[in-house]
Amino acid sequence: MSTHDATRRGGLPPITVRPGFAVSAALVTVLLGALTLPTTVADRPTSAYLCGGLIGAVLLAGILLGADLMRARAARRAGLNVLGIILGATGSRLVVAPGASRAGAGAGEADGVVGSVRLAATGAGRRAGGDATEAAGSNGGRGVGLVDPAAAEGDADAEAIRVEARLARAGLGTTALAGALLVVVGVFLPGGTTALAAQVALWVGTFALLLTFVEVLPSPRSAGGRLVADRVLRRTGSRANAERAAARAGVLSGWALIAAGTAGVFLVGFVALWAVLLGWLALGASRLAQAQQRTAAALVGLTARDVMAPAAPTLSAWTSVDDALREVVLPSRQGVFGVADFAGGLAGVALLRDLAGVPMDDRGLTRVNRVLVPLSAVATAAPADDLATLPARLAERPAAGCVIVIEPAADGSVHMVGTVGPSEFGRALETAPLRGQGGGLGRARPGNLWR
Repeated sequence: MSTHDATRRGGLPPITVRPGFAVSAALVTVLLGALTLPTTVADRPTSAYLCGGLIGAVLLAGILLGADLMRARAARRAGLNVLGIILGATGSRLVVAPGASRAGAGAGEADGVVGSVRLAATGAGRRAGGDATEAAGSNGGRGVGLVDPAAAEGDADAEAIRVEARLARAGLGTTALAGALLVVVGVFLPGGTTALAAQVALWVGTFALLLTFVEVLPSPRSAGGRLVADRVLRRTGSRANAERAAARAGVLSGWALIAAGTAGVFLVGFVALWAVLLGWLALGASRLAQAQQRTAAALVGLTARDVMAPAAPTLSAWTSVDDALREVVLPSRQGVFGVADFAGGLAGVALLRDLAGVPMDDRGLTRVNRVLVPLSAVATAAPADDLATLPARLAERPAAGCVIVIEPAADGSVHMVGTVGPSEFGRALETAPLRGQGGGLGRARPGNLWR
């Protein structure tokens, strides 16, 4: 039976241990066995302290692993395909891969879960919309409810938020329960020979509760932020409102932590600087999320066709760099050029900087295909694709510095019709008030902004 089958039938997901996990375990062992336990429980041999530190490290890793096992269980119940769990330098991480979804949520990656769950959920929503439309067409549109792909995509995004919240609850519940039980054991365990074990349980339980508290603090990528988003989604039904609420809550919690940490420095000591650091990180992530939300709102209603710059003339892969520069590149005054292969299809793009970087003496002998950036390494889009989805594609494949807009040709190949780069995104943001995106001037949709 394959790992995939075992995972879907409820077996334990594969667990991968990275080298960094051993380093983290060693640090916890030293911190607990050499620094903490000797100051709380005196007159014990060094070996006892080190054994106590090692046991504490194993307990802490077990709690983190148990939390991800519960997340994996919740993920399977939501219809996600769990790939496995990775134990690394920063703890435990659940990895979920694209696949079929019983709940229509698609698939994702947890703790790391957030982006992938939403991406696959959106894909599932698009497939649902496309399948329904196709089915309606095959039946003449009678007796079949047409599904708007955009509406299906929105429903999938909302379902992704719910899935993220379920996984967050599963993980938080596990760490909170385990931490509370260990603290109780540490407090009520009798002294004497068991004093060392009591201190290990108390230390690990307190640390687990601290981790739970940090995760509960709302920010766009924390478990607390996902719970806030889920609650707002259930109350308002709006995914945009849910995401804005999570980012706003993250800003508030960030400032609160910074204020509490600053006051703690004077009342407790420099250890309170940890609260300032956590608050600063939460504030930065929340501010970034708010900026991304404003950008997405400003790009609503635009497609790649509306903002793309016209494509430069196409180069032939077998043309020499010298001829390409003299005949096409320099006269066109553009920086990205489609490159056609011998069959006439688009093989990739050539960049002005790469063409100009060829030494003068070699330009007559070097072909354009020697400096070609293959199409597989370039961010691409269709003319009708939503503009708001393109920045993420460009971040994943930044080789060309822009998104290449392609269109199918009659012979089945594709050709380049335009580019969308930072200047086009900037122009779209600058004209957002004119289109009523935040300017209150209506929601009229423009034609191509280059006209």
